[in-house]
Amino acid sequence: MRRATRSLGGLAIGAALLFTLLAGLLAVACTDDLAQTGITPGDDPAPAAVHTAAPSANAPEAQNPGADPTATTAPPTATLEPTATPEPTATPQPTLAPTPTLPPYTVVIDPGHGGYDLGARRFDEQGRMVYHESTVNLELALLVRDELERRGLQVVMTRDGDYAVNADELDVNGDGVFNYTVDESQARVDLANAAGADLLLSLHQNAFEYPDGRRAPDVGGSQTFYCADRPFGADNRRFANLVHQSILAAFADLGYDIYDRGVLDDNYLVTPDSTGQHIILLGPESERIVRPSQMPGALSEPLYITHAVEGQLARDPAALARLAVGYADAIEAFFRGEDPRE
Repeated sequence: MRRATRSLGGLAIGAALLFTLLAGLLAVACTDDLAQTGITPGDDPAPAAVHTAAPSANAPEAQNPGADPTATTAPPTATLEPTATPEPTATPQPTLAPTPTLPPYTVVIDPGHGGYDLGARRFDEQGRMVYHESTVNLELALLVRDELERRGLQVVMTRDGDYAVNADELDVNGDGVFNYTVDESQARVDLANAAGADLLLSLHQNAFEYPDGRRAPDVGGSQTFYCADRPFGADNRRFANLVHQSILAAFADLGYDIYDRGVLDDNYLVTPDSTGQHIILLGPESERIVRPSQMPGALSEPLYITHAVEGQLARDPAALARLAVGYADAIEAFFRGEDPRE
């Protein structure tokens, strides 16, 4: 029994010696490997960096409840700053030019006749007077005044009611004799000059009867007068043309094809036996016109009140209103320098 025990003890000692020898050989091998890697035994090599994907911007931190806030992680990948979007270049907007306004020009509107001077008259089939020219002239002139003032122009009326300007029947031109037509017309010229007016428009209506007194319902038309024998004769003619074309256009808008009697020099009645006579409101200095007008002007006779159709238009408020706009358009065009012949 003892002999067997000694044999087992010897085996144990032999196994222990063999294990020790093997461990030494392994140690030598590991030391050689570390030397090849440059790591000295006993060093604590840093762990390899762990690259983790940056969390989604939409994922809250609670979705990773097991994360250790003290753990070292690689810095997140740098997020590129968004490239600034350049401000769009402003497209230059066209600057709207302000509506041009006219200087405060002064216009004299002269409604022809007035007071006991009725002017031309219209009669019905029974020979009774229906109306007369001075009333139509005044109604139309007041409409022109309102339209011009609405456009910013200053207006002076030679009369704004049914009266004569030279109501005291004075010898205005100083020839020693009172003549209603001459002195009344001179009084109106004096009024326009005193106002320092820039333009003069005299409004009349035409009429025609046969020498035996018979009515002439088929004679009509529109005509405009100016005076060429003035320093501003060219402006007179330009204004007369503007007036005439504007009035013809007004009648066209009213659906009436009026006969065009043209733009006439106010001295058109010159004949071999007569030197003619200028219209006092428009003409140059003479024995009859001692103080001529100092501004361009024209005299308009847009229709014949004795004509079958035109006589009706003269009492139509819509027709008068359209004519008033036509006159205002012509006046405004004159001040803007327009010339219908160009």
